[in-house]
Amino acid sequence: MKATSKLQILILSLLLLPALAAAADNNTFEETLTVPEGTMLEVDTGSGSIEISAGPGREVTVIGKVKVNRKSFWRGAVDKEEILAYVLENPPVELEGDRLSVGRIKDRDIRKRVSISYVIVVPADTSVEADTGSGSISVADVAAPVEVSAGSGSLTLDNIGGPVHATSGSGRIRAEQVAGEFRGKTGSGSIYLSQAAPGNVTVSTGSGSIELTGVNGAMAARAGSGSITVDGYQQGDWDLDTGSGSITVRLPGDAAFALDAESRSGGITVDHPLTVQGKISKRHIRGEVRGGGPLLRIDTGSGSIRVE
Repeated sequence: MKATSKLQILILSLLLLPALAAAADNNTFEETLTVPEGTMLEVDTGSGSIEISAGPGREVTVIGKVKVNRKSFWRGAVDKEEILAYVLENPPVELEGDRLSVGRIKDRDIRKRVSISYVIVVPADTSVEADTGSGSISVADVAAPVEVSAGSGSLTLDNIGGPVHATSGSGRIRAEQVAGEFRGKTGSGSIYLSQAAPGNVTVSTGSGSIELTGVNGAMAARAGSGSITVDGYQQGDWDLDTGSGSITVRLPGDAAFALDAESRSGGITVDHPLTVQGKISKRHIRGEVRGGGPLLRIDTGSGSIRVE
């Protein structure tokens, strides 16, 4: 009998697994909409991650995972279950013409109690504006402009076919295969960019390293503390500055540019034929390479400089 009872319990448990899994996921909603060409997606969440990728056709799928924060002392008596039920029954997804808004909760009290993480699939030609107060954001395979912002969290962008603007209060920024202009800023964290098509680049970090590859345009890079490494084609002035860290620049073998490089504590090495202007100094070099061209300005408070 005991053996039979154990077997019955095991069978019952296996039968209940799908129901248990569904119950564990009862804080999730899913919305599917058909959108016109050139739609603008706006995503806003106070706390939660945002993951956006491109799919086929004109459909958008929005999956939201809802978390209700514990009740605060100064707020009303509405409990977590009521708030969760309200959000699941009224998903914050609105389509007006070619503008799709996700995450806009109108009730202020509910908005402050809820955090939602989103997974969104959009047509490839969708422009994206995404913002989270606390959480990571990733965008992949979108062939349109992208603007992302996180108060605290990492930003990851991959295969973007338009200009990108990425800002994080604290978190790394990693952008690969960006076709066009790139602007990136983080208070604390590293920045990595690989550029797939011409466009100006502007990046800054309060503390962290910067690595830029395939740059094809004008460029400005600032680091409060951290190394900077850049390679590409100088189609305009390049300006690199770090308070503390080494700077390495790699240019084609036939590059022509004007150089102004200064390191207050560290050596300067230039592998290109340089005609020096003014006095020769270990800490500050000005001159022209192959007759001059766009300005390459490099400055570090403490660290070496190398132009390869």
